[in-house]
Amino acid sequence: MTVAGRVLTSSGLGLRNAVVTITDSQGVIRRAVTSTFGYYRFDDVEVGGTYTVAVQSKRFQFTPQIISLNDAVDALDFTAQ
Repeated sequence: MTVAGRVLTSSGLGLRNAVVTITDSQGVIRRAVTSTFGYYRFDDVEVGGTYTVAVQSKRFQFTPQIISLNDAVDALDFTAQ
């Protein structure tokens, strides 16, 4: 399955070069870096698992999200606090 979305600044602009991590229940971490317009994507994520998705940025803070993956997620967006 795919988990994808966008990382945005507090003013709604896409944030490039933010590091997005997805961590499974066993602690296995995968990383992606956002594109110029803030998009990220993880392919081949195992269905049925629970994952924590978090964003790291030098300039902004984001609240991690916990998801249970039963279907593809294509709009897991994060907005800076």
